[in-house]
Amino acid sequence: MRQICRLSAASGRSLATATGSFVLCGFIGMAAAQAADMGVPSRSYYPPLPPAIYDWTGIYVGGHIGGGMLVDSVSQNGISPNGFNLANTGNVRPAGVIGGGQVGANYEFVPWVVGVEASWTDSAISGSTLIGCTGGCALGPGPGALLIASERFTSQAQWFAAVTGRIGYAANDWLFYAKGGGAWINVRYTEDLLIAGGGVTGATQVLTDNRTGFTVGAGIELGLVENLSAKIEYDFYDFGTKNYNFNFITPVSVNSNLHTIIVGLNYRFNWSGGPKP
Repeated sequence: MRQICRLSAASGRSLATATGSFVLCGFIGMAAAQAADMGVPSRSYYPPLPPAIYDWTGIYVGGHIGGGMLVDSVSQNGISPNGFNLANTGNVRPAGVIGGGQVGANYEFVPWVVGVEASWTDSAISGSTLIGCTGGCALGPGPGALLIASERFTSQAQWFAAVTGRIGYAANDWLFYAKGGGAWINVRYTEDLLIAGGGVTGATQVLTDNRTGFTVGAGIELGLVENLSAKIEYDFYDFGTKNYNFNFITPVSVNSNLHTIIVGLNYRFNWSGGPKP
């Protein structure tokens, strides 16, 4: 631009040429000034997309494994036909491995999740307690009768099942939930009379029963991928008190509770199209 302005002012040029050069010089100067005033254009800003919201809606199937503890309180109910009366209340606290499967359905209206679930669990929980004998405590008539030292009561939870409702709070791929509903358990009870002096079984009677009750629990579930989630859960089962008339030995009442902790996996069939943007 400076060279053009110098040429416009040089001697020996016509008036028209000099005038045109001055005009051109003026336009170039104005353009240069405007360019200097303009800042470097900034980059376009695009806000980041919000993270996808994990979709808990759908039908699911899964499996679980864990441990459980049966809490049975055994007390005499009525008079023993043979005089084998219990000296006190017996408490059975066996623990064991449990495992089974579940099926359910969830519906999410962000951030709340409601659903239903049915589960069935096989059980290796079995244990016994010794209860002293009072009264006749003899097996057989006359002086040759065997003296009974105690009664051994054995509880075995063979399987249990539940149908529950669930409600939870979803924090994207984390689900914190509570549950509650009806429960059923299949139990096997055994009474053994143990002979004094050696602990040999003098008489045995076995009863098997299906009991009903209720369950409440809570858990945390984590979405691993779109259709697969893992959970950890605690459940309490209450089966109340029930009377059993062991005809040969001692009629008893058994109050039963069950505590379980499980881990599990669920595979979910989404019907709402996957994660929500």
